[in-house]
Amino acid sequence: MTKIISAKHLAREAIEDLWKGFMRYEAWSLLALHDLRQKFRRSMLGPFWITVSMAILIGTLSLITTTLLDRDPFETLPYIAAGMIMWSLLVNCITDGSTTFIDQESYIRNIPLPISIHIFQMLMRNVIMWSFNMIVFICLLMIIRPPLSGNTFLFLLGLPLFLLNIGWIAFMAGILSTRFRDIPQVILSVIQVLFFLTPVFWSISDLPSRPAFVTYNPLYHLLEVVRAPLLGLRPPLTSWAVCLVMAFFGTIATIYLYRRAYARIAYWV
Repeated sequence: MTKIISAKHLAREAIEDLWKGFMRYEAWSLLALHDLRQKFRRSMLGPFWITVSMAILIGTLSLITTTLLDRDPFETLPYIAAGMIMWSLLVNCITDGSTTFIDQESYIRNIPLPISIHIFQMLMRNVIMWSFNMIVFICLLMIIRPPLSGNTFLFLLGLPLFLLNIGWIAFMAGILSTRFRDIPQVILSVIQVLFFLTPVFWSISDLPSRPAFVTYNPLYHLLEVVRAPLLGLRPPLTSWAVCLVMAFFGTIATIYLYRRAYARIAYWV
């Protein structure tokens, strides 16, 4: 009698792992806080070093930009601050995501936790760091005191869409990196190039026309749905559409990849 061995149940287990990992929000929140405590222990300023470092970076870029391009500092400072703070969140999530499973090898192999919990932990850790960076932007708004706009509330719609997109990108990078260890280095190299091709600290208004590397740059549209509302502007409909399409197809592709790789991750790490 022939016995058929099937692996169909693994796909269901992968989906269950995602749900169980998400529902263990207390665990990944506490683990994220523990990571930050370990990183800044015995430090006088603690996590406020994140705020200080971002303030110095924003001040330096603003000084260079206003000097070279002769731009109004009261317009340049909030623009660069919003761009750098959101870009930092994006980059940290993607780069940390690419090494999440590799770094958590001992947990994955020895502790019976949902594998996806490590991705949620990483995202939570970077969101907390982002909140410290936002102190810089809030202080700038208190000093400059720009007029309030109803468009600012669009940030509440743009931020979840932004997080969903960088979440699936980080998740996919983490899965692929466990199998192909060169991918984290490739990601670092690509992000360094994209930083200069994406209007993070420079504005497209400084260019005579919008180049193709901006129009077809998904990271530009990701930034716009969160940066524009912070500046009291309405994000272009094109940016909303690009981010929604990316979120839909990217999430589906990542779930499919996780279903295929779920049973192998513990062996790959």
